[in-house]
Amino acid sequence: MLKVVDLPDGKQLALRSSAATAILYKNQFGTDFFADMIMLAKTFGAIQDTSDSDEFDMSELSYEDLKHLDMTTLYKVTWAFAKNADSSIGDLTKWLGQFDEFPLDVVLGAVMELIQKLFSTTKN
Repeated sequence: MLKVVDLPDGKQLALRSSAATAILYKNQFGTDFFADMIMLAKTFGAIQDTSDSDEFDMSELSYEDLKHLDMTTLYKVTWAFAKNADSSIGDLTKWLGQFDEFPLDVVLGAVMELIQKLFSTTKN
């Protein structure tokens, strides 16, 4: 699944989920993609379920949720989806360095949708 996010600076960010995403993530960061996503789901699950919008409102996170949130994981999973869409991008630090600011609040809705798609199954 491919999602293209319009960034506030006028650029677009392509994000792609596939079976290769988990391997790209593990090869780059040394941790299991699905285990890290389950940890994120515990933090974001309730908020995403109640949202009517594709955009994620980080202000909806409680203090308790924030204590369990590692923002680096959000950057890492976003990088893995971006790398899966464009194999020419560099490592996480170089990739993030190309942005003057990285609008996680704009990107997060698409990232969460891609994560959900990877976890869902289809019955025939």
